[in-house]
Parts: sequence; structure tokens; C-alpha cells
Amino acid sequence: MDLNHFRDLLSRFEKARVLVVGDIYLDENVYGVVTGVSLEAPIPIYEVHRRKYNPGAAGNAACNVAALGAKTYMVGYVGNDVNADIVRREFAVRNVDTSGLVVHPTRATNTYGKLRAGGFNIPTQEILRTDTPTPVFVEGEVEDQIIANIRGRAPEVDAIVVTDQVCSVATERVLSEVVALAKQHKLITVGDSRARAGAFKDFDIIVPNDREAGIGAGIDVVDEATLHAAGKKLLTICKNAVITRGAQGISVFAADGSVTDVPITVAPEAVVDVTGAGDTVTAAVTVTMVAGGTLKDAAIVGNTAAGVAVAQEGVVTVPKAQLERALLSKSGPAKLKTIEELQALVETLRESGKRVVWTNGCFDIVHVGHITYLQKAASLGDVLVVGLNSDASVREVKGPGRPIVPEHERAVVLSALECVGYVVLFSEPSPMPYLEALRPDVYAKGGDYTLDTIVQEERRLVESYGGKIAIIAGVEGRSTTNIIARITQEG
Repeated sequence: MDLNHFRDLLSRFEKARVLVVGDIYLDENVYGVVTGVSLEAPIPIYEVHRRKYNPGAAGNAACNVAALGAKTYMVGYVGNDVNADIVRREFAVRNVDTSGLVVHPTRATNTYGKLRAGGFNIPTQEILRTDTPTPVFVEGEVEDQIIANIRGRAPEVDAIVVTDQVCSVATERVLSEVVALAKQHKLITVGDSRARAGAFKDFDIIVPNDREAGIGAGIDVVDEATLHAAGKKLLTICKNAVITRGAQGISVFAADGSVTDVPITVAPEAVVDVTGAGDTVTAAVTVTMVAGGTLKDAAIVGNTAAGVAVAQEGVVTVPKAQLERALLSKSGPAKLKTIEELQALVETLRESGKRVVWTNGCFDIVHVGHITYLQKAASLGDVLVVGLNSDASVREVKGPGRPIVPEHERAVVLSALECVGYVVLFSEPSPMPYLEALRPDVYAKGGDYTLDTIVQEERRLVESYGGKIAIIAGVEGRSTTNIIARITQEG
């Protein structure tokens, strides 16, 4: 893979302008605990601790486009209710323009809810799901206004994405108008539908999963032969089909008749939650094509973005910086995160009842002592976060001749270890800012320390919120310093 080529592609993402059209949902996630049984009825009492909102369906696709750096516009409808205000607010903080939203006079804002609860020693789990009535196709003045809003925005964009989640906004008139406007203004059209991939006639690209491709083609996809039959059938409807296949990656069926398979970039066992991953792929494919990439480029970027998304819980957006680290890392989806990304990840992990372990160090020329230490540290919780000293901070600690291995390569090596959950680079003299931000359940230190010899400020911080300090014995005689000394002597 030509890394410079992909760097150039990603650098052009911010110039892209994309209009997203489709069904908008408000995803509501409620977190709490069950505290008892009601006196009025034999039902549990659910104590609400926190609510988290995300735009869903086409809204999620739009948020993923915006996260990749493109100027993003949303066209769809919401109700005249409180949830519509929440949707607009959540779009705004994600840099999605909502001036194209239409207020439906008789329908509520589509809302999908998940209630999660747990106990003091029990991980959280879903206890209830809520939903608004399944909508039908818009018509009349609402459909007219949606089409008018698409027409008004089309001259200002490079691509139009239509996401059809529940057969509500993507009417025959809307789809025909999108195709006509794309021809008039030379736009790229991308479609994604849960059950109507076959309706996206003359679209440049459709991005269904294998099951959706089968439904659209009228073929039951059960193996490679039926997948290829479905892909070729879809090419009689649209120009190109980018079919996502879960653990099998992506298969690209191009207008010239060629078929290209692009493998996944995340190990199946690393998958946490596939919710919304299709929207992530659709967004990445669209922005990559606008940036001048090929269909294969789009599949590679889409696969990588999906790999980042499915390694996290819930509906997430994938920022361009995170995608770039994953794409340019030869080890697959990068575990290397910023502190801001880690804070969000750790918050999600805690909501699922997971214990987070923190340790930090140089990890220069990784050896059996390092591996043993990291494995023991990881065993103290569910996810191990490694703070990795930057090159500059290693030189301060070890001297001008170190590190031997530069920080990016050390990060790649650590990311390849199964026991390591995430890696974050830091240049500060102390990991205190990271301990304060993440508040790990366990802070692991090497066996050359004791509780009395570690930095007491760090100890007081961890113990103040109920965290634990763990001292892990090292492997006798195994150190990077000894390895370098031996090489020097024998050289």
C-alpha cells in the first residue's frame, strides 16, 4: 500500500462538500441502575444516571462525513417536538449543517432508545429498548420541501449520499431528483439501503452489506457464487457496488466488470460492536471518491474506518486523525490514541463494567521482561492502556543515545501485542495529567518500585478516587540497557 498516496487523499478530505439525504433518528442511550421494586406495581425502579444522544441512520452517516473533515449538509425531516431540538443540537456539535431539515406536522422525531443497567459488581446490560412507530414514505408538502431543499443545496456540493433506513425519505421522486441533479451538476451519488438497494437506479455507487445486496438483487447470498451473482445483478441497476461482508472485508463490483476483494483490517476477536459501521463505510467511501480516490482506495479507507468503529462500543464517528493513524499503521487499526479519544473510550468501558489498567514506560527494544510485565498488568483488569514515553522524554530519562527505536515504531510494536488495549504517547515528565484524565482502576508499576518509592503525588491521586497501585515484579537480568551493553561488548 502506497502510504504517501493515502496521505495525499486524506489531506484533500477537508475540501469535500457532501449533502446527506435520508431518514433521521435520534439514538438515545440511558445509563442507570435498578434500585428496587416499585410499591405500586411489580416492576423494577430504574434510577437514571446519564443520557447520551447520537444522530442515527442517515444522521450517523452525515456525522461520519463531517468527522472526516468534509463540509456536511443534512436533508431529512424531524417532528415538532423536544427530540427535534436534541437532534439539531447533536448535529451542531458534530459540525453538520441542519438548515435543510423539514418539520413534519404530524409525525414525532424518529427516536430509538436503549436503557442499560447494572449493579455495583455487575457489568451493565440492556434491559429495555424503545422505538417510535415505524414511519412510511413522506408525501405531499413534506416531500416537496425535502426535494426543494436538495435542489437548493445541490449546486454547492460535490456528492449526494442517500441513506434509506426505514423507507421514509428516499421516495421514488427523491431518488429520481437526486440522479437528475447529479447529472446537471456533475456530482457523485452514493446510496445505502437496508432493504431497497435495487431502487437506487443510475446511482454511481451503492454500499450495501452482503445481505442487503442479496435483497436488492433478489438473490439469497450464501456463498461466493451467490455474492458475485448479486453483485453483477446490481450493476444492471447502478454503476458500481461496494459490498461490505463483515469478517470477509469488502468486495468491489466495478462498472467495467472487474471484482476486487479488500480484506478487513481488524481481527474478528477485536470486534466489540458493529452498530453503525455501515454508515461509517458509506461516509468514508464518499469522501474518498470526492477526494479523487479510486473505488479500491475507497474500499481500503472504508474498511479501515469500519475497523476503528467496530472496535468501540455503540454508534461512533471516526475522526480523520484517528483514521489516518489506523490507515498508515502497518499493524492494522491503530491502538494509538490521543488523550481525548482515550477519555471517551474509558468512559464507555466503565459504563460496561470494565476495569481499566494504566502503566507507562519507554519500551525501547521490547524483550521478554517487557512482555511478561505487560501480560501481568493486563491480567489485573479488562483493558490495559500503555502510556508510551515520546522520543524527547526518553532522551531526558535515558540520555542522548536513546531511544534506539523511534516512538512511532515502538507504538506499532506495542499495538501488535494482544494484551495491550490502547497506547498513548506522552512527553510530560510525569503521567499525572493522564492519570487525572483517565482515573484508571489500577496503576501498574514495575518491581523496582515500592509503594513508598513511587511518586507519592501519583499515589495520592490514584488512591483518592479508590484506584489501586499494583507493583509487578520484573524478570531478573532482562532489560534494554543490558541488551544494548551486550551488543556493544560483542560487537
